[in-house]
Amino acid sequence: MLFLLGFSIQAMAQDASTAAPTPTSTEKTYRSTEVDLKPQVKDGNYTLSMFISENFKFPPAIKNKKITIFSSFIIETDGTMNEIKAFHINVKDYIVTDKVKIATQDQKIEEADQIETMKGETVRVLKLFKKTWEPAVKDGKPVRCLYNYPIHFNIE
Repeated sequence: MLFLLGFSIQAMAQDASTAAPTPTSTEKTYRSTEVDLKPQVKDGNYTLSMFISENFKFPPAIKNKKITIFSSFIIETDGTMNEIKAFHINVKDYIVTDKVKIATQDQKIEEADQIETMKGETVRVLKLFKKTWEPAVKDGKPVRCLYNYPIHFNIE
């Protein structure tokens, strides 16, 4: 019995090690402040903003908010986006009113949950963006570059 238990633990450990994600590249990833030329969308960076505004689906309960979603991704040397993340959301009231709206604890929790879902929506939309980027350049060569991209929404 102990032998079988020991064997199953060893087998699970081997499965876990083979299931671990492998890095996509062994090349160094530079920050945008470390490169000579920052990555840019070939058709213009405004196309990314337009794409997001056309494809982003907002949670229905979010109203009267200024929201900034901080995202990041890596622009590879071939101009593709990789490792897309949304890591922080900053929320403020869009229009400050004289009357304070009293929200119940449940309403506050629901709003916070819906705001948090916007991180997932950000990742979903950025993964749909298939336009090619001009990669970052360091010392005359294209390099991998971590690109931070804040997304701003004013929701009335």
